[in-house]
Amino acid sequence: MIYIKKLGILFLLALCSLTITGQEKVPQSTLPSIEYTVTTEINYAGNKDMAQTMDIYVPLHKKSEKLPVIVTIFGTNDLWGKGDKMWAGDSPFLSYLLDGNYACVKINYRLSTEAQWPAQLYDCKAAIRYLKANAKKYGIDKNKIGVWGHSAGGHLAAMIGLTSASKALEGDVGYYKKENGSVACAVDADGPTDFESLKSVEEEYKNSPLFKSFFNNDMEAVKLASPITHADGSCIPFFIYHGVKDKAVSVKQSEELYDKLTKKGAKEIYFLKITDGGHVFSDERITQQMLNFFDRYLHDDKSVVVDDSEFSLN
Repeated sequence: MIYIKKLGILFLLALCSLTITGQEKVPQSTLPSIEYTVTTEINYAGNKDMAQTMDIYVPLHKKSEKLPVIVTIFGTNDLWGKGDKMWAGDSPFLSYLLDGNYACVKINYRLSTEAQWPAQLYDCKAAIRYLKANAKKYGIDKNKIGVWGHSAGGHLAAMIGLTSASKALEGDVGYYKKENGSVACAVDADGPTDFESLKSVEEEYKNSPLFKSFFNNDMEAVKLASPITHADGSCIPFFIYHGVKDKAVSVKQSEELYDKLTKKGAKEIYFLKITDGGHVFSDERITQQMLNFFDRYLHDDKSVVVDDSEFSLN
């Protein structure tokens, strides 16, 4: 279904029974007027599973015929066990639509209670293949897609970015097999990166539906699901941010991924530490540096500087 939206007001453009539900309301004081169309509940897998749907947001005042795309991957409760694309909220998501420079996408993926890993990764890549195959329809640039996610979503964003060239981890979900799930750049916020180390230091991970079987009998699968396993010098541009005081996922997870990427010779890798940040936080400085990152690598604006200097929220 297609909607036009301005500051939370929806105008129905097509007769359909689908509605938008559960969307976070952003105070008007936090965002200027933004006008956009949103096409909701698009099934990218060719079935009727709501877990394999996405929403595509396109600004009404587009700056170019083909817009780069920022794909948001939501984080979950119970480590990939509960959640929905609407959990991603509207801020800073909608701010990327503000100047008409980007289309934005929120995707659902099958949770660990519905499907065994690597179904979650395969779903995300299927969504990207759908976007590429339907780029002309939505007015987007298939070669300029970036992903970002927080927590569980950060893990998936990292996996997409680090396995973009991997045919073995492409999956076969959906109809658009001629395309691939590669992206131009990735943002990982507070995402776990090394499940082998988490097995020994984070006991709560053993209770996650996603990893119960892994910890019991398949450590090779745990290794394959760890972004750090796939880190090498050919990495696409990568932006990591993490709160030093994060109690859900230790900042050491991001530190180790960054260290391995840099030691392997990866270029254009950024790591932003928030000295007093926890696992869930929002700050305009983070939003701005993410936008700078996307401007640099999705709009090829090399004059934009991505500042990953450590800072405090206070």
